[in-house]
Amino acid sequence: MLYLSAVIGILSTVAAGTPVGDVKRSAVISLPPRGWPRHPSGVFHLEHALKDRARMRHKYTSSQKRRTSGGHLNRRASGSAALKDDYEAGIDLLYYGPLSMGTPRQKLTVDFDTGSSDLVIPLSRCAGWCFEPVFNHTRSSTYKPTAQSFDITYQDGSEASGIVARDTVTVAGLTVTKQAFGAISDEYGGFGSGPYSGLLGLGFPANAKSGQTPFFISLCNRGVLTKKRFAFYLGRDGKKASELSIGKVDSSKYTGTIKYHPLDPASTGGVQYYWNALSGGFFYNGGKSSGAFSAVFDTGTSLVCPLSFNLSITRGPHLLRFQIYIPTVAAEALYKKIPGAKDASATVGAGFYSYPCSAKLAPITLKLGSKQYAVNHLDFNLGPVEEGSSQCIGGIVGEDIGDNLAIMGDAFLKNWYTVYDYAGKRVGLAKAV
Repeated sequence: MLYLSAVIGILSTVAAGTPVGDVKRSAVISLPPRGWPRHPSGVFHLEHALKDRARMRHKYTSSQKRRTSGGHLNRRASGSAALKDDYEAGIDLLYYGPLSMGTPRQKLTVDFDTGSSDLVIPLSRCAGWCFEPVFNHTRSSTYKPTAQSFDITYQDGSEASGIVARDTVTVAGLTVTKQAFGAISDEYGGFGSGPYSGLLGLGFPANAKSGQTPFFISLCNRGVLTKKRFAFYLGRDGKKASELSIGKVDSSKYTGTIKYHPLDPASTGGVQYYWNALSGGFFYNGGKSSGAFSAVFDTGTSLVCPLSFNLSITRGPHLLRFQIYIPTVAAEALYKKIPGAKDASATVGAGFYSYPCSAKLAPITLKLGSKQYAVNHLDFNLGPVEEGSSQCIGGIVGEDIGDNLAIMGDAFLKNWYTVYDYAGKRVGLAKAV
């Protein structure tokens, strides 16, 4: 049997994977980094943040509603592909990488999302605000539509709809034939506003809206990976190459040892939906806990404001996709410990807090088991509430999404090399270099 490790990292052009013989290989794909939640002036963004928070809410509340109510693989291949760093005006906008689909292969790009489980790709007939480049299914000899419908609707009114279809999908030289995906034919309200073609969910089968086997799980089920795991290294400010490794970990991206923590299916009724682990909560300066919760490690989390936010605050054109959300009770307890912190519900939106921009913050840490994991103060500071303000927005937001879940977005993940171990049913963290 063939075994393969695949690594996804940042390069400068896009190329498809190439089949190889019976040799252990690695493959490389690029992941340009996700962005700071600031206007180029340094002021906190709000208007476009609304859309992404609505998507975050939908991602978790829709799977909760589902709780209450198989592909085949080709031989392994190795290859490399790269993308430009989507870095504008001092902002790292997104982490995304290449994916090939169809026969012959068409080159697309996807946002790799550990918080969802479906592969979502727009078709060439897609109407509305569609992701680009689109997939021309009429040119693929292996494209097979099904009679199953597929749709996503978010609280901000944006939506995407189509059907479940199957085709050959390749990521980092790893190919799955007859892979199910959401074939999108219509997008409305700015759903497809990212600089990538679609989304590739890296979550568990129970969380798949389509009810189909996710791409990574298809790889695991066939047993062709060196290890049934993947790992993320997220760079900062467009200066460090970000990387997704499939089937291995990259020891050059972290220091020390990887500390593993068991997954927490008990939080979601005994079924594993997310990459989540039980946490003792956040701590400020080693004081009392903000309160325990189950922490979800989500590379696709978005920072946005509630539907009632004040639009008079400085706006910007970028989607903000990387923040930390914790239960509102825990957020209130944490900010009470930060000197000068204030409830910013009236000026920004429910769940947001501000604190003095000049403050010298003590360590803010997340507890997993006996280990404390720090949030970098650069990531915690989302910028002034408005131009000239002495108050800055804090990067941990209060949001009740149910099941006592907290979402560890890229503001947390940029500090820690994170391993998602499917075989061991655990997540591992080590200090990122």
